[in-house]
Amino acid sequence: MSDPMRQSPYRYDPTRFPPTNEPISPAPGGPVPPFWPPVPPPNGNRRLIRMLLGLVCVLTAIVVALTVTVIRREQDEHPPASAPSSPAASPDRTPAPLSASGRLVPVAALDGLFPDRGVVTSAVDDPAIDLVTHGEHIDPEDLADADCQGIASVSSQAYAGSGWTAIRWQRWNSPAEPDPRFLMKHVSMSVTGYPHAAAARTFYANQSAAWQKCNIRIVNSRSASADESADQLWFIDNFTDSDGVLGAVMMDNVNPDWTCETRLTVRRNVVVRAAVCAHTTASTAARTTPSLVAVHTLLDSITAKIDAAG
Repeated sequence: MSDPMRQSPYRYDPTRFPPTNEPISPAPGGPVPPFWPPVPPPNGNRRLIRMLLGLVCVLTAIVVALTVTVIRREQDEHPPASAPSSPAASPDRTPAPLSASGRLVPVAALDGLFPDRGVVTSAVDDPAIDLVTHGEHIDPEDLADADCQGIASVSSQAYAGSGWTAIRWQRWNSPAEPDPRFLMKHVSMSVTGYPHAAAARTFYANQSAAWQKCNIRIVNSRSASADESADQLWFIDNFTDSDGVLGAVMMDNVNPDWTCETRLTVRRNVVVRAAVCAHTTASTAARTTPSLVAVHTLLDSITAKIDAAG
């Protein structure tokens, strides 16, 4: 396909009691009193034993209560340490089980993902633009600078070997002719289905690396076998990989007033591409801003349909 553009415990010992009486200095000329109280008369033995047993019981209860309190306090202040975690592992890129809101998009649904004409004309602010061609295949051969062909074409050989199952692409021109003599506006879009979301995300990751290497570089988008044809040179700039969207600006190396904003993203098992090119003589900032808004409008239109598919 010829294409006009390319995230310290206190231990309480109940067996040790302080002396109940301290030694008392004897009175002048008197006897020294005993250190402990004198033994009670025989009739008081039972009473003393009972008193001592009672005292032991009370002290035992106090010790138990204090022990429980200390244990609880230590548990509150020092909760058990959790099991040591394993060393940090690399993120698991295996797709999670598909829920009702993340089912695979079937091949039969690909055609219905494209925006209608009203969305396209409004996005590029050109009522004259219309669909001029469409297809269900990738480009038949590599471009001259094959390592950058994923930027230059929405249906390039960059898809080859990536495991894609089906592709649909569209080209829109203003004027609405396949090959107009003087092209004012152009839109390219493609949706490519994969057998599972992981394959689509792998393609995205590979293209991110490729686009970054092509940034700030002149790329030849001529077919590799068309040696007799003139080179089609583009200056690639403004590469971004943000919020799950790849982006770049393509500027015609001979006619810098012709520029393209190109984007790539993934939804579920579908890779979505959109590019908007415009012919203008305004400043670089002014001429890229409308195309930038337009390409995101078209990209959002497609991804919204995928999200709403259930």
